[in-house]
Amino acid sequence: MNKNIPDIYNMIQELSWYFGNQGFNGECCGDLSLVEFMALKMVHDKNNSTIQEIGNALNITKSGASKIIDRLENKDYVLRQQSSIDGRVCCVAITDKGIEAITKIVERYTDYVGEMLKDFEPNSVDNVKNVLEVLITSVRKQGFIKPN
Repeated sequence: MNKNIPDIYNMIQELSWYFGNQGFNGECCGDLSLVEFMALKMVHDKNNSTIQEIGNALNITKSGASKIIDRLENKDYVLRQQSSIDGRVCCVAITDKGIEAITKIVERYTDYVGEMLKDFEPNSVDNVKNVLEVLITSVRKQGFIKPN
């Protein structure tokens, strides 16, 4: 194993800390927890996702995803709808309030990252983006960490 792997792992952990709930004074994204934000972002990016798809993408059970969607629905960010293709399937659609929330959160984080990287050379910013794309692609290919 490459001797840098433990350092890379530690840096990813630290980034997770800064970009998770702790990095923003105990709250991720307005009135959303990090998992609620991730679910809402998924619904925003792929409207009419099923609860099962949301659960699979977040590596949680369908029941767990359903509870998250319940919370988002109570906040008026999403609506459950029957699939027009298969009436037995429940899809989740984002509301205008949900779109507004996602837009505001993404702008906040974008401003934060922009401020953090403002003094970097453009090539350095490109390198950061490229490295993160490689890591994300690798994580998606590898899948979630399996329990022992």
